[in-house]
Amino acid sequence: MTDITITEGVSIITFGNIPFDRESEFICKVFSSAANAQVNIDMISKTPVTAEMTSVGFTFSDEDMPKMLKAAKELNTDKPPMINSGNVKFLIKSAEMISGVGFAENVFRALAAANANPILITTAIDEISIVVRESDSTDFETELKKIF
Repeated sequence: MTDITITEGVSIITFGNIPFDRESEFICKVFSSAANAQVNIDMISKTPVTAEMTSVGFTFSDEDMPKMLKAAKELNTDKPPMINSGNVKFLIKSAEMISGVGFAENVFRALAAANANPILITTAIDEISIVVRESDSTDFETELKKIF
């Protein structure tokens, strides 16, 4: 059985150009700053290192935007973070992912059929979380329901 949970009002913040040799220290500061501001972090994403640089981002509720903006400003980064709000998160969970094949293909088939572009993707052993723009969410939901 496949369960689909939809969460509206999702923001993403991404901190880029993080030097690889200071990555862990910076990410710790980001998460400490968010925690101190009482911002609940959900999906976390980190890019692979390219040219000794990386980036890290995470989702949080649109309602926490004022707190997150204040927390991000206190980090005094060289480059301001990228922020994207008003998105929808789809959590697609299924035991089929544990030992089956082709599950991710079906999810991406639904994205393609909806002409929806993922903004952020994270996975676990039995789930895929995908954030899309609100304008893409209805069509993506329709296509997911056709497949699952």
